[in-house]
Amino acid sequence: MSTVLSVILAGGAGKRLQPLTLKQAKPALNFAYRRRIIDFVLSNLWHSGFQHLLVLTQYQPQRLHSHLLKHWQPRFNQHGSLRYCAAPGELNLGTAGAVARELSQIRDYQAAHIAVLSADHIYKMDYAQMLAFHQQHQADVTVAAIAVPVALAHQFGVFIVDANQRIQGFIEKPQHQVPQMPNRPGFALVSMGNYLFRTTVLEQALNQAQPCIELDFGHHILPQLISQGRCSVYDFSHNQLPGQQSLAHYWRDVGTLNSYFASRLDILSHPDWLQGEQQAWPILGRRSCTERLTHAGAMLLTKHRKSWLSAIRPLAPAQHQHQLYC
Repeated sequence: MSTVLSVILAGGAGKRLQPLTLKQAKPALNFAYRRRIIDFVLSNLWHSGFQHLLVLTQYQPQRLHSHLLKHWQPRFNQHGSLRYCAAPGELNLGTAGAVARELSQIRDYQAAHIAVLSADHIYKMDYAQMLAFHQQHQADVTVAAIAVPVALAHQFGVFIVDANQRIQGFIEKPQHQVPQMPNRPGFALVSMGNYLFRTTVLEQALNQAQPCIELDFGHHILPQLISQGRCSVYDFSHNQLPGQQSLAHYWRDVGTLNSYFASRLDILSHPDWLQGEQQAWPILGRRSCTERLTHAGAMLLTKHRKSWLSAIRPLAPAQHQHQLYC
């Protein structure tokens, strides 16, 4: 039984990013230094020790599947598992509908908690700290949130919380007055699209949701759970990473061409944040030569355990190999 199953939503068409997404899904887009957008959430999971992943794809998934199969499955399969499922392209599922479609597979993991994470945001985060907060507050669902200027809040779902970080209200993309943070005038607390559910609560909410063409977490599931209580917000500003981070608590939704290129410039201007010998939380991408040789050696040892090849040991990876690529 795994403590947490991470379900990654990677099926978005990214229409506002066309022409970049005409032939591939948004999470598969190249971003910077040979990293794809999905590499950010996968790296966070890897460093956080969340080893069981289910990636949900839909739109133009071929390049994304190839990237996962070649560069990420060998990593996670060492101590956990990474599987991906593709929904038919013609279905209009919504974020929650995509998860509901795979409920039978999710039950097979027998996980106590389900992390539902977006695959198309640029950020670093230790999800283990969010899990500790979720368990400490005995929440049914915990949502990661970040403070943004009120002028930008209409693009996101906005929370109203009490002094104990319990959610009192939620407005999806408000078009009129935006609720401001009591202790930070001029800013609103908005959803980052990352959820942590108790498994039983998520299953019940999805089963009880009203049938509709698209079932969405922000529009349908979250308001339902808020009305029942025990929903908390995890403030992203409290998340602490090891080492020096030149872009502390950086998070960007790269859903438009302007935001995509602006965020790309941010990262290109701070290469030390992405990688480097001193970076304790690097964003990984394509596997290094050493990783590939190690995996190949391990496969040979498994296949020929009783032969002369059993005397061969795979190369031990160096402490920092994320700069070397084949």
